[in-house]
Amino acid sequence: MTAEASVRPRRVVVASGNAHKVREIERMLAAVEGLEVRGQRDFGSPPTIEETADDFEGNARLKAEGIAAWLRAQGEAGDTAVLADDSGVCVDALGGAPGVRSARFAGEPSDDEANNAKLVEELRVRELRASAGHYVCVLALVRVDGQGWGEDARPVRTFEGRWDVELRVERRGDGGFGYDPHAWLAGERTVAELSGDEKAGQSHRGQAMRALLRWLQGG
Repeated sequence: MTAEASVRPRRVVVASGNAHKVREIERMLAAVEGLEVRGQRDFGSPPTIEETADDFEGNARLKAEGIAAWLRAQGEAGDTAVLADDSGVCVDALGGAPGVRSARFAGEPSDDEANNAKLVEELRVRELRASAGHYVCVLALVRVDGQGWGEDARPVRTFEGRWDVELRVERRGDGGFGYDPHAWLAGERTVAELSGDEKAGQSHRGQAMRALLRWLQGG
């Protein structure tokens, strides 16, 4: 075992207020023996971290470092890790929008229904019924004490995934969340029609999580 592997975290706090996302990440991390996974709300009322970066990696870093600082001020152990996710959908016909603004595409405050309605409106205004696009997920992992991992001096580890889809004005399916009912796959199913396991096996977040899992397990 390398020095880096020997100091990998035994507790991970998911820095997200999205209950769907927290459950999805918890399910995927269950493969790591002995790893305790908690949500940020298990520790009280977390601060709102402003997502001011212009890319997914930047926002994931901001959230991970912000929640780590909050936990540090509460006396959480320094070797606890904070995992933040920034993800969204990029639609070719919209010049890559909504991108980092996926969660607030329809303005603030917003929700899935409003964002999906905005997506449909933007496609229709261009006289389109569909456009190629892709989901992106970047995970950022930091220690509460801000230190690197063993001999690795980098304070932030990042893991990324991409999932190509077609965004259509037509919607179908009741599963998933976000833009999933409008995200169509080559097999003529939407992401919202996949089971949790099917989605995890294909998705942008699943890809990023598998890269994280390989690292956590010493790969």
